[in-house]
Amino acid sequence: MERRRVVLTGMGLLTPFGTGVEALWDALMEGRSAVRPAEGFDNADMPTTHYAQLPAIDFDAYVDPQRSALWSRLSKLAVTGGILAARDAGEGRPAGGRTGVILGTGYGCTYEFEEQFRTLFDKGWKRVKPISVPRQMPNAPASHLAIEFGAKGINFTVSTACSSGAIAAALAVQQIRAGAVDACFTGGADYVVNASTAAVWNALRVLAKRNGPDASRPFSKDRDGLVLGEGCGILLLEEREAALARGARIRAEVTGVGMSNDATNIVGPDVAGEAAAVRAAIGDAGLSPRDIDYVNAHGTGTEANDANETTVLKETLGARAREIPVSSIKGHLGHTMGAAGAIEIAVTALALERQKVPPTLFLVPGDPACDLDYVPVPRAHAMRHALTTSFGFGGQNAVLVLSRA
Repeated sequence: MERRRVVLTGMGLLTPFGTGVEALWDALMEGRSAVRPAEGFDNADMPTTHYAQLPAIDFDAYVDPQRSALWSRLSKLAVTGGILAARDAGEGRPAGGRTGVILGTGYGCTYEFEEQFRTLFDKGWKRVKPISVPRQMPNAPASHLAIEFGAKGINFTVSTACSSGAIAAALAVQQIRAGAVDACFTGGADYVVNASTAAVWNALRVLAKRNGPDASRPFSKDRDGLVLGEGCGILLLEEREAALARGARIRAEVTGVGMSNDATNIVGPDVAGEAAAVRAAIGDAGLSPRDIDYVNAHGTGTEANDANETTVLKETLGARAREIPVSSIKGHLGHTMGAAGAIEIAVTALALERQKVPPTLFLVPGDPACDLDYVPVPRAHAMRHALTTSFGFGGQNAVLVLSRA
């Protein structure tokens, strides 16, 4: 039996650069950074004070405010992303009964938890609102997204730290291939830059200390840590024949997925585990390393991750690793946690579509552990197949192969 083919037809992006695909792409091509001093909480005494926060979003322009008044911020973000993805996919939506939702989030509804705990400790439990329960449920955004589109197929929430959005997308591909659904809203979303999250990440001591727009420096010799960001990337994946039948525009085809677990360290990266996901994705696509034309890398800007990922690419791609461009967009918009993998899938699709590689911002070459072609400025480049990698705390890895439509 011929394997069902899966295509990407719609992308709903909300990033620190604003709303929509072009807002992000233009910022990448222009070499802009969204990293800036934090707003909304006092962090003056923290070592790291700069993050990539989402700008104010007029959710009422997308969702009826009466209906969404009791939703979490994350639910509003995810549903808005879904609406943008559906619009991007063109007229006519997939049938609701054959559409699923698989959504990733690294942190869930952090703002609502922080709000509830503040009320609890300041005013006592009797002042806590009962609506806090559905507002705080990590699965609420996926449920609201399904309600918005009448998506009655499989619905669940993935939380695998930094790889949440990519693993959600990989699982959606498998569901469509298996015939469980014909379409799936997937990807990831995270609203994380608040006092409590900033505090624990500062305590972990993995954040960049530069405290300027150039703080996030993937693969750079002088990198010193990651920058927290926020965002949403909702992807509409569809079975190819069904998408063509309804006249959808196909942005890219997802030809390979690979998932693995390091099973070694809760926060430290592992070459063997990540390499297993890369090899699985390439094999699943029916390709060999010589077929890969570009890698959109996880590239967090930490010393350990970037050196480890470079080794992974050299081990899995062989000589091809030195012949092709590799870039990370986290220099532009920080690490958007559970949304990162999904946003990077979208950027990889755009790179294939437009035959242009986004740059690795603020790159200072010279680290012998990071010795690949990391593309300091945008570059025109002929591409047929591209890898996008996503490696999460917990050792949970996802790698996808996208092919030009």
